[in-house]
Amino acid sequence: MEQETTKRLFKGQLATGCAALILSFAVAAVIWPAWSLTVKSLYTALAGPGLATADPKSAGNLVGAVARGTFFWMVINTWIWFTIVLGNYGKTTLTTKQPWAGIYYTLVAWCVGVAAFLALISFLGIWWRPFSLAIMFTPQSLEEVRLAFEAWEASNFYALAVIIAQIPMVSLLQKWPFASKAEKPVDGFGALAMGTAVTWIVWMALIVPSFMKLAIGEHQIVTAPFGSWPAFAAFCQAFVIFAIMPVEGAELYPMRLFAKKQPFMGLIGFAIALAAGFIMPAAIKAVVAPLNLLPGAPLDVVAASLELSVIVFMLAWHHLFDDYPNATLVPNTAARVCSRVAIWFGGGTIYGLIWIKTFKLIPYGANDLGLGVPPLGVLAGQFALLMTLLFLNTFFDKWPLVRKVKEPATAGATAPAGASPGLEAMAK
Repeated sequence: MEQETTKRLFKGQLATGCAALILSFAVAAVIWPAWSLTVKSLYTALAGPGLATADPKSAGNLVGAVARGTFFWMVINTWIWFTIVLGNYGKTTLTTKQPWAGIYYTLVAWCVGVAAFLALISFLGIWWRPFSLAIMFTPQSLEEVRLAFEAWEASNFYALAVIIAQIPMVSLLQKWPFASKAEKPVDGFGALAMGTAVTWIVWMALIVPSFMKLAIGEHQIVTAPFGSWPAFAAFCQAFVIFAIMPVEGAELYPMRLFAKKQPFMGLIGFAIALAAGFIMPAAIKAVVAPLNLLPGAPLDVVAASLELSVIVFMLAWHHLFDDYPNATLVPNTAARVCSRVAIWFGGGTIYGLIWIKTFKLIPYGANDLGLGVPPLGVLAGQFALLMTLLFLNTFFDKWPLVRKVKEPATAGATAPAGASPGLEAMAK
């Protein structure tokens, strides 16, 4: 008989994690220029006449928004749907071998992202002129270029609504009430359907008013949440830190301190995350204000960037470093969780400061490489690295750093001590 054995290129969690992080950085630095330049070329062919009517800055802004939008819909949204909500259901339908299983699942995810965009946004575009696919993809005048830019910006951040609405359904509520009333993968599809409804409400209530200055005559009928987009982004990043923390290495804490059953545990976790969303940005701004880390940018942008860096570091520590230290190294739960929290916030802050000072030099930040690469910027740029490392772990199983090979079975074989279960494990 044969058994499947895991072979690691590097021994130890930290060595594998460091190698995976370096690999993720290198891949992200290549993928974003290739992705954005491909989208730029295709979109310019479609929207050429309309872009020609606009000034270079407006045309460039629209092309950049389209490049970001395709990335958000095809990569960020689909990873959340496929991995978080559905637990990578169907990844090994064709094969269990990597990288083929990962490539297959990535292509499926991209197709689903395109289909979801076309279905949701074109439905809205029946009545909302800016969201008309004709205007978004083939603007014919300066006015339509401006409308297309507003529509792309608003639709792009449907991804933020997905993040703050659908992830907590798994991380905090643990798919309640579907998890207790339906078998897998039906519970995942139920959570996805309910999450989509909630996401649509959140998007229309919070995201669309942030970008579209709607008015009736002389009367403005919407107000940007928190007064500005940077302030809202800072709130969201702080909220997400504590919304994902329980299942990204904190072993259901801190919400587990107050409740052990759903939906009470999820509601308490939501309240904790909500409080963090209001408290953390103000605290960070008070500390960084004298430092002038990003001259000319609002303090809320700096706060949001530092918070997002903690999220990136937390997810990297969970997915690439397997929640080091594990229960074998630190048996005491409180000590183990507290050590991870210190690593997340300490390492995330250091990474965040480095990112703010170097993102203009990085291809997936704001370095156009002399090729006209549309920039992601100080906030969205971090998602290029984040999504690369997430795909590396969940779609590709850390291949080629970790490989699964078949060997003759040996008696007494045991599984290695693993990390604490995360979002993708809970979703399965």
